[in-house]
Amino acid sequence: MVTSSTRRRTKGFTLVELLVVIAIIGILVSLLLPAVQAAREAARRMQCSNNLKQIALAIHNYADSHKVLPPSWLFDMPTMNVQTWGVGILPYLELSTVSDQYDSRVPSLFQAGAFGHSQPIADKNIALISTFQSVYICPSASHRDEKVYSGAVPFGGATLTWEASPSDYCTTTGVRGGYAGFAYGTNSPKHRDGAMQPYINAPGAGLGGREISEFVSIRDGLSNTFLVGERLGGVKIFNGNQETDETVIETNFAPNNGGGWGDFLNGEHWIAGSVKNGSLLLDGPCAINCTNLRGRGFYAFHPGGCHFAMCDGSVRFMSETVAAYPFASMITRRGHEVFEAP
Repeated sequence: MVTSSTRRRTKGFTLVELLVVIAIIGILVSLLLPAVQAAREAARRMQCSNNLKQIALAIHNYADSHKVLPPSWLFDMPTMNVQTWGVGILPYLELSTVSDQYDSRVPSLFQAGAFGHSQPIADKNIALISTFQSVYICPSASHRDEKVYSGAVPFGGATLTWEASPSDYCTTTGVRGGYAGFAYGTNSPKHRDGAMQPYINAPGAGLGGREISEFVSIRDGLSNTFLVGERLGGVKIFNGNQETDETVIETNFAPNNGGGWGDFLNGEHWIAGSVKNGSLLLDGPCAINCTNLRGRGFYAFHPGGCHFAMCDGSVRFMSETVAAYPFASMITRRGHEVFEAP
């Protein structure tokens, strides 16, 4: 005869059975976790690619309206005004509410008043470029903890300062130094010839205004020339996949790393490459995912490479193992290089 106490015991699990179930669940989670992480990264990569697509289309719409590409950055010495491409394309990113409040005649600098500008207007500009804009942020850069950072650059014995919200995308104005040597065997001035160029009006320095490029001047083909690429924003500097602990770099280079969408230095990215897992201040053959230091290369938290918006509006994922010559060839707009696109 089965007693009531016996029936109660048969309804539960033994400790061994519970441990077996927990172990099985643990094994299943360990098997599924990489797949879940891969799916999440795929979704983040797709959003990042879509951001670059929107930016590329905005640049095209800017060019349709102005008949030229936006200058990567602008410096007008007579008025001491500095501006950047990220602000110029705001109306074409459906951010007219921000653009309508921004006065491009006044630099976004805390020292603007010293150059004869209205400091209240400059302060308003700074507040605007300090607003977080998701279209300029790659979701894979999930490490970011700053929404606004402080920028600074020495100028004429003083220091210019500002605040900005990060951007994970920047232009490239060409190749130089060691990277130009690896790619071409020379550091010819013609290799400062990216799709978007700086406009510098400094008659006293012998610079009466650098050429602003047009799509018709991109003679290597719109599908073979970079427009904008990924470069992790903010002020944190990375060496490989680790934040650098080099005090000299963190102190002297992070504040002027050009890591914001309204930061004028974001448009000055004339790359010399870097040494993989070595000193970030040495020119080298690495130009993808070695460092996000301005003037050294491109950088993203995607395994294996970075996204680039091409001049035809498409978006391409470039491997971090790409050789210097084809990569440099896709930076310059009219070098007539012949190569097989990676």
